[in-house]
Amino acid sequence: MNKPELRWALIITILLTSGIAIFTNYTLFSNTSIKQLTAAKKKWEAQNVTHYRLTLNYSQHDCQQEVEIKEHKVIAVKQNTCSIIPPQTVAELFAQIESAVNGKECGPNGCACDGPVGIDAIYDAKYGYPNQLEFRLKPQQRWLYFGYWRSQILGEYCTLIGFVGRKITVSGFTPLQ
Repeated sequence: MNKPELRWALIITILLTSGIAIFTNYTLFSNTSIKQLTAAKKKWEAQNVTHYRLTLNYSQHDCQQEVEIKEHKVIAVKQNTCSIIPPQTVAELFAQIESAVNGKECGPNGCACDGPVGIDAIYDAKYGYPNQLEFRLKPQQRWLYFGYWRSQILGEYCTLIGFVGRKITVSGFTPLQ
């Protein structure tokens, strides 16, 4: 085998190995969260709670909402110090988790610089609803994006737009008749 053939064989081997590593790692990162989400949603749906009161705390805006929900719709707002956040239902909290688990949203500087926005979710043991959602950057997953490697090789720098993580906590849940 001459030098050019050996070089191409080495490049192809490295690319294939990297592709397999990236796919395997991505699958492992997302499967755990998806399984937890699926189990929690099944538990929530099995409870068949269609009328409930929910108290939500938002750390980013230091505010609170207490809402009454029936058939997936907010029917009453008991308290709302969150002027810019619309009241949410349990179904909408699950939808936010699904969106973050899919890893399609990146930090403000892009996935190559910040990594994707991930979520750490805690679910209620009895009912299955999301009890706490914490959105944060996952810089340890930057290497999964081609742009990261490109910037490393070319010595490019990232912009420095800040990211303030969001945390939503359910401080009260009451099933109603």
